[in-house]
Amino acid sequence: MSQSSDERGAELRQLFFESAQELLQSLNEEALKLEKHPGDVETVRSIRRLVHTLKGDAAACGFRELSELAHELEDALTVEAAASHTALAEMAFIAADTFGSVLSAYRNKKSLPPAETLRRMVRELAGSAGSVKRRRKATGETAAPVIWTEYEKLAVENAFSQGKRVYRITARIDPQCLMPIAARQLLLNALATLGEVLGARPETASPADRKRLEFLLASDASAEQVTAKCHIPTVIAQVKVEAVKGGAKSAKRAASPPETEKKIATQVQPAEKEAVAAASSTENDGAEKGQAGVATADNILRVDAERIDNVLNLVGELIIGKSMLQQALNEFARHYPKEAIRGRFADAMAFQARVLNDLQRSVMKIRMVPVEQLFRRFPRMVRDVARQCGKEVELVISGQDTDLDKSILDAIAEPITHLVRNAVGHGIEDARERTARGKAARGSLRLNAYHQGNQVIVEVSDDGHGIDAQKVKAKALEQGLVTPEEAARMSEAETLGFVFRPGFSTAEEITEISGRGVGLDVVQSVLQRLKGRVEIDTRPGQGTTFRLKLPLTLAIIKALLFRVEQRLYAIPLNTVAEIARARESDLHRVDNYEVLQIRNQVLPLVRLGRAPVPQDEHPAERIFVLVIALGERKLGLIVEALEGEEELVIKALDDQSVSTDLVSGASILGDGRVVLILNIAAISDRYGKSRPGETGEIASGLLLSHGERARRAQASTEVRP
Repeated sequence: MSQSSDERGAELRQLFFESAQELLQSLNEEALKLEKHPGDVETVRSIRRLVHTLKGDAAACGFRELSELAHELEDALTVEAAASHTALAEMAFIAADTFGSVLSAYRNKKSLPPAETLRRMVRELAGSAGSVKRRRKATGETAAPVIWTEYEKLAVENAFSQGKRVYRITARIDPQCLMPIAARQLLLNALATLGEVLGARPETASPADRKRLEFLLASDASAEQVTAKCHIPTVIAQVKVEAVKGGAKSAKRAASPPETEKKIATQVQPAEKEAVAAASSTENDGAEKGQAGVATADNILRVDAERIDNVLNLVGELIIGKSMLQQALNEFARHYPKEAIRGRFADAMAFQARVLNDLQRSVMKIRMVPVEQLFRRFPRMVRDVARQCGKEVELVISGQDTDLDKSILDAIAEPITHLVRNAVGHGIEDARERTARGKAARGSLRLNAYHQGNQVIVEVSDDGHGIDAQKVKAKALEQGLVTPEEAARMSEAETLGFVFRPGFSTAEEITEISGRGVGLDVVQSVLQRLKGRVEIDTRPGQGTTFRLKLPLTLAIIKALLFRVEQRLYAIPLNTVAEIARARESDLHRVDNYEVLQIRNQVLPLVRLGRAPVPQDEHPAERIFVLVIALGERKLGLIVEALEGEEELVIKALDDQSVSTDLVSGASILGDGRVVLILNIAAISDRYGKSRPGETGEIASGLLLSHGERARRAQASTEVRP
């Protein structure tokens, strides 16, 4: 059954909204370039192409108001405007914001926002461009030569290498000629009899000034012959023929393309100001870029993320099926150890495991996108926030090619936005203060991403004044978040953890950027939800780095399975630094905390089960200690028995199944058993906040005293696989 017109229209509009966001992002990037290089002709052309594309797409979807607004801006964006209008970059920023507001109104079906500010700037721009044209006409100022494309310059270079002469021909059409387009074609035909026309301006369909024509001609004829050929009575009034210097038959020059190309650029490429109308140039450049991008565009397929999630979910079910088959094969081997067909089963299972692993990696790669998709939105944000705060900030981006799961990338957009705004508004000093401290007046903000094991690290660094741990501690005491005795025992890392508390801020005054205590608590909560963590590395007077450690994916993990009080649990394998064996008698108590000495280091412990009571009756009982690495510090988990490693498909659990934050999800093993996956970050955070003697409450707060939770989790995973 074919789609109805309404369905096709809705799909077209959805595609338009997606592509329009990309266009607006590119518009912001080009505006930033123009701000750094005012009057750059190529940047103005690029902006005009983007506005032209947006205009056409909006018209195709029936968004008339947006199309008309973009059309007004496109008409005003000319090369003359780039040379004469000093606030063109600011207008591009306002255009991007206005277009974004209009798109949001269309998407949410709300009334359109006013666009009078943009329209006023467009009128001023159009007026300034018109005055330049009138001034040139009144003074008789001649237009500068055209800018030839890279293809045309390459053709000139090839003509030199073949020993031909290259001429630049400038002709003026007779004012009395009533058919300027025909005159252009007549001259073009005449030149074609002498050689190869390498370039022509203006193009046939261009609305540019057709009274002036320019050509590049490769020919063996002399300049006099070319001049005589161009004199067409009642059509061409004036002809000027110039030889492009490049060494017509010089084998030495033909053998050194870089030197030849430099001479061609000097002779053929004119000054930055160009007289040919932007419409012609836009058309030419757009055609060139379009031809270059055809191959890549044809190979791109836009797929809804939900479909990929469905495929990944099916891969997860296949992994569970593989575990079930492996379990059945192990039981078959135990019952029939001498059966010959057992080897064939094992080979088939090994082959299936290899194919399934390749399938899983392929699907995961489809979900992976470069961090650049997130990073590219921040240059504009940094520019706006820095201006609002009266600061000079330079943004440096690296590692933008690092791949990350699309769902995680979308989730960390808000936390990184808060960190970036906080760094500009609260971390980096103003120019006067930086100069007084011996720093450069312009601050530096750095975004970086890289892979580290099975994690992706995203860093937001600034070279500001850093975070004063003592000031944070004093603020925490003032707000009653900690007692003086507890504050005296806190490490610097524990003290800095207060900045993630809701409502906590060390800013002296409240501004639009910082001071309300809202923002960093969002970072912490999102990272905990993603099973990641955030670390702070700060040096007073030198700067601060917020380091976000994220899993590559949330769907499938390698896990270590263990037992506590006859119940099965799992933790991500990449969090386990080592596994130690110990006896109950090896454990000690320091300040009423359980610790274990390993290689002359004291390891704090968290007991996931109940301690033996009375303990002195079980001094030789063997236990396992899982050493968990959390940044620079380590924590030991006391467990009773290990079950081995397993590849687990994580199933999300709602609050009705498991209400504690110490559990991040569940999974089903091949034999049908349910294993609960512990949230190591939450356990560490609970341990850090616990008082001496209360660490045993982590076990009771987990699920060990609530066996019903595991049964509800199993029911949940059976209903929602």
